[in-house]
Amino acid sequence: MLVFLSKIRYILYMNRKKIIGIGLAIFVILVLGAFYFLKFQNKPVEKEIKKQEKNYFEINDELIGVTFWVGKKFERISAQQLQLKNPSFVYGFSAKDDASVGCFVSQTKREREGQVTVGNLRDGVFSQLQKIDADAKIDSAEVIEIGENSNKGAKLEMSYTDGEKIPTLQWEVVGITAKIATFAFCTSPKAVLDLYKEDFNLFLDSVRIE
Repeated sequence: MLVFLSKIRYILYMNRKKIIGIGLAIFVILVLGAFYFLKFQNKPVEKEIKKQEKNYFEINDELIGVTFWVGKKFERISAQQLQLKNPSFVYGFSAKDDASVGCFVSQTKREREGQVTVGNLRDGVFSQLQKIDADAKIDSAEVIEIGENSNKGAKLEMSYTDGEKIPTLQWEVVGITAKIATFAFCTSPKAVLDLYKEDFNLFLDSVRIE
């Protein structure tokens, strides 16, 4: 037995450097393993937040007291072109892929101050469309809030036939202040309305007047 133990001690003594090296290697591996395990366990969960790019432009014109949004499918019509269309137009946009589709903002000074009902606004807008087409129709009409202090306006969806006999739709909102009447509307051939319906609603629902 003593002889066996002596041999063991001798073997260990002769291979002490290898044994120490192996022991250190195992120790380093264990330490590194523990480090990366703890690091992984305590790593915060990273949530990928994708910034959604707005698909519209926001316009806030304090000078004329109007704010609205317009989709990026549309491009702005120059002031010169607008004046040729109608001198009362202050903003105009046409669809990039179809010039027959457009959205506009116009303003006119009120001739007389005083109370105007939403019904008056609706009838006034529709009477102007009837000058283009006597058979124009109001497809829907509702009362909306279009400004601060519960300023009420009218929203209409109308249909008519234009000068080239093309069935056309005009969606419009109108509101007034003490001195100014503001009209915002979009027009489109009936055949392509579905391509722009969301953009029309975005524009018209965003209009606010001060």
